[in-house]
Amino acid sequence: MPKITAVLKPVGIVCAALLASASPAFAHDAPAAAANKQVVLDFYQALNAADAAGTTKTQIQAIAEKYLSPDYVQHAEPLVDLPGPGTARDKLVRMFQAMPAMKAMPAPRTIAVMAEGDRVMMLTARELPDPATGSLKQAYIFNMFRVKNAKLVEHWDVGTPTMPTPGAGAPPSP
Repeated sequence: MPKITAVLKPVGIVCAALLASASPAFAHDAPAAAANKQVVLDFYQALNAADAAGTTKTQIQAIAEKYLSPDYVQHAEPLVDLPGPGTARDKLVRMFQAMPAMKAMPAPRTIAVMAEGDRVMMLTARELPDPATGSLKQAYIFNMFRVKNAKLVEHWDVGTPTMPTPGAGAPPSP
C-alpha cells in the first residue's frame, strides 16, 4: 500500500496543479457566460410575454432595440433573406409586425441553456401542429447566439422538421 500511495501522490499533485492553473480562466469566463445566458433568457421571456399578451406586433420594435444589436447578423436559413430594405434587425421587426394574429400557444419549454464565452445555445421544445394531420407533435429547436455588450449580435438556429405522416403525400412504397 505505501508503494501505491508513493506513486499516486505525485500524480495527485500534478492534477491539482493543472486544475489550479486552469481554474482562474474558467472562473474569469463564468460571470461573462452567465451574463450572456441571462441576455438570451430575458430576450425570450420578453418575446414569450408579448406573444401571450397578443402584443408582439406593437412590442417587437422595443424588444429588438433592447436586445438586438443594430448590426445584428441572421444566419437562420428561413430568416436570412427576409424582404425589404434595412438591416437584419429591421427586417426581423417587420416580419413580426406583418405576422397575422395567431391562436395563443403555450410558451416553448426551455430544456437547456449553455454558454461558453460570448456564445449561448438554447434548446427549447414546443408542441406544434403537424401540417398533414393537425395533431400536435413535439418539436425541438436549437438557437445559438453570439452576445456582445449585452446585445445579441448573431443568431443561428435549427429545428426538427415536421415530416408528413406516412401515406399523406408521401410516394408509394416500392
